[in-house]
Amino acid sequence: MLIFIAIALASFLVLAGSFFFGHDHDTDHHVELGHADGGHDLTHDAEPTISVFSAKVIATMTMGFGAAGTIARQYGADYLVSSLWGLGTGLSLAGLMYLMLNVIYRQQSSSLVQTASTIGAIAMVTVSIDPDAPGQVSLELGGQYLTFIATSAFHKAIPKGRRVKVVNVVGSELVVEETGS
Repeated sequence: MLIFIAIALASFLVLAGSFFFGHDHDTDHHVELGHADGGHDLTHDAEPTISVFSAKVIATMTMGFGAAGTIARQYGADYLVSSLWGLGTGLSLAGLMYLMLNVIYRQQSSSLVQTASTIGAIAMVTVSIDPDAPGQVSLELGGQYLTFIATSAFHKAIPKGRRVKVVNVVGSELVVEETGS
């Protein structure tokens, strides 16, 4: 019975620590390396989600395992039956924790603007774009006025004050082409 108590207490400490000292590092991240264009895309997903392998979910599972195992042993069950009760309870509690954390994370708001959401937007060149050097463009997106580094899609100069359309994104840099108007 002592082993079940130790598992439950250690897991409780990990769970409490992850709530007190944890941060967004429990959320999933999108990482793509080696695009065809040679760029790297290291962006955070648009919607925060919790992983089933989160420290909070795993600690809840092991804490439920230890607590249910302790209770089953107290009522005279052998180690196999106690372990099965612990496993069932731990998985159930982990599932509930996963659902609860998913609801909490989805309620968070973010001011993060993914550069991919700018594709198709019309922008204004604020710093001239040279054929082989980036410039700067500004645009309004989602009620925010944003500024990005930009390069020309056809490697031609685009002077300051011209309207451009975002046609691609490479990393955090926009690729633009001049519009007809």
